[in-house]
Amino acid sequence: MRQTLLLLSICICLAQAASDSIWHNLRARYLGLKTLSGTFTENICSELQGTCTQFEGRFAIAVPAKYRLEVTEGMKQLFVSDSTNLWIYLADEKRAMKQPAGGFAPVLAFLGPVLDSTATAAVSKDSTGIYVVKVSMGDEMSALNDLVLELNEAGTRINGFSFNDGMGQKIHFSFYDQQWNPKLSPETFKFTPPKGVAVEE
Repeated sequence: MRQTLLLLSICICLAQAASDSIWHNLRARYLGLKTLSGTFTENICSELQGTCTQFEGRFAIAVPAKYRLEVTEGMKQLFVSDSTNLWIYLADEKRAMKQPAGGFAPVLAFLGPVLDSTATAAVSKDSTGIYVVKVSMGDEMSALNDLVLELNEAGTRINGFSFNDGMGQKIHFSFYDQQWNPKLSPETFKFTPPKGVAVEE
């Protein structure tokens, strides 16, 4: 009996060590991330309404707070932030909105825990063999306390993530064709409203 308990204890310790190693190595890799681009799908599911809506498009990110999110499938939308201003352009409605940048940006949600030294994580594998990371942020009031990261099979890259938005909706992003640290033009994070489109501020 004692031997069985000892073996179980060793197995638990080894699993914890592997989990800590994956999280440590993942954070170390993302601390070197400067820019990221690729394509994405975003699913927004409302438990209250029983509906799910999917969007697809392209994204570009410059750490820590610049991003461009262009929705090409679904309702066409463009979000561009230069970390000072956020532009939202709804092409089908010919509307452009400008507001101060800041606040919570869903497409950047995965960066919070890997850049936060106080964040902790529980790493496991799902039924398909990919690593799943349940993250706990240092701030108890953080909106990201329910954040789950989905890694590749090697546990070295975030391929997707999900969280609840506090309004009964679950947001899930998947990233594809990721390009690490590509050279991105400064124009990527700038937006000029098309001629004839009024700006709402």
